[in-house]
Amino acid sequence: MFNLTTMVLRLVSEAKGIGEIEEKIAKLVFELGRWMLEAVFAYLDWRLAKRRGKGLRMVGERERNVLTRLGVVRVRRRYYRDEEGRYRFLLDEALGWDKGGMAVTPAIEARALEMCSELSYRKSAKHLSFFLAEDLRHPLLHRLVQERGEERAAEKRQRAQELFSLGVLPPSEKREAERLFLEADGCMISLQREKRKKHEVKVGISYEGWSQVGEDKWRTLGRRACLSAADGGTFLSCWSADLACVYDHSRIGEVIWSSDGASWLARGPDLFTCTHAQLDRFHLARSLTRALGFSCEAFRLFALAKEGKAAEVVAGLEGHLGKAADEGKKKRISEAIAYISSLSAWLRDWKDVLAAKEDDRSPGAIEGNVDKLAADRFKKRGMSWRPSGADHMCQIIELKENGDLGSYVTARRKADEKAAEAAMASLRREVRRNPEAWLRKNMPLLEVRSGDPWVKDVLRVLAGHEKIAC
Repeated sequence: MFNLTTMVLRLVSEAKGIGEIEEKIAKLVFELGRWMLEAVFAYLDWRLAKRRGKGLRMVGERERNVLTRLGVVRVRRRYYRDEEGRYRFLLDEALGWDKGGMAVTPAIEARALEMCSELSYRKSAKHLSFFLAEDLRHPLLHRLVQERGEERAAEKRQRAQELFSLGVLPPSEKREAERLFLEADGCMISLQREKRKKHEVKVGISYEGWSQVGEDKWRTLGRRACLSAADGGTFLSCWSADLACVYDHSRIGEVIWSSDGASWLARGPDLFTCTHAQLDRFHLARSLTRALGFSCEAFRLFALAKEGKAAEVVAGLEGHLGKAADEGKKKRISEAIAYISSLSAWLRDWKDVLAAKEDDRSPGAIEGNVDKLAADRFKKRGMSWRPSGADHMCQIIELKENGDLGSYVTARRKADEKAAEAAMASLRREVRRNPEAWLRKNMPLLEVRSGDPWVKDVLRVLAGHEKIAC
């Protein structure tokens, strides 16, 4: 009799080493899991057929691949024609599977999207192929990111349009904040198959303050990110609408804005009704050090700028401009004068204007966030993008960073929950009544894809089949 003892004995006897034992057990577990899932799907489809409406006429059966945590499962399900002549798959509708292509279960979809937001499509497919014991191709993951990213971007644009054109407030968590900090910046990425060579990805972050986590080390509290490859106006409107989904703006005490003063960010302080707007300290210091180097004079002018003394800073730079002999240095000083003069109203530090707490710091988290959220994925690896593809990837990164990716994947599925729950309740009753009889009745003809005779023999005995399809 073939039992667990016999199986272990045969496995150890035939295997050449621990690596082969591990591989054979993995193949067996995955094959058995896919086999059981196929049986569950088959029963659910049968039950939905029994409970279908009178206006549905069954036409036939079709197969479809479904990517699950156990790999790809081949599902055969019935399809129907309703009174209006439309074809319907009740199993697909009940479980919220999209039309066309390969269906993906929520658990594996969320993980695949998260992995693609951190690694290239090829590397993500390679890692998933190993853990699912399936040969997944990267175009599948690329299509998944594009579809979900496009849906998310369309939702954000619609929400922004309703807010700014119709005055319709989105559903909100109604969070309150004594003070909200907003920072924004951009990241230039390379393009492919476009007339332009470069495109800017926009990044915005909001947070409520700081918490010290070590010596001279701080982290932002309540951080929320917004990313987009759209134009500046669209980015700002979508960002504002997204914050309206989280905060009750009537219960936010003060809003502090910080950016590099780029043209597409000019309307930001007015749009967000900011209490105070300031030039990002990193960009202010960079403009001065480029002009004067890391000198005491640069640090002195930086301190004056933080106090809002724009005229004194410009006068100091003009003095150095008159003394400069090198044309390159003259150009850098002139650029610093123009930059600081155009943003003179944004120079003063917010702590000199508003009452600051002992733990409060000056905004400056955006540079690190641009590097981690955008540059690490879009640059540094010789990558090039299409603007639409970059925008879709931005939506996935944003969902992951805000902790909303899993809930978004689940919520976007238009599943017939009542039909699915009724079918699951019937499945529970049938299995509890007589598990062995249910297995004999519903277990499909076993198809083993691993090609390993050992796996085939074990599964054949477990299934109770005399013959096995290979």
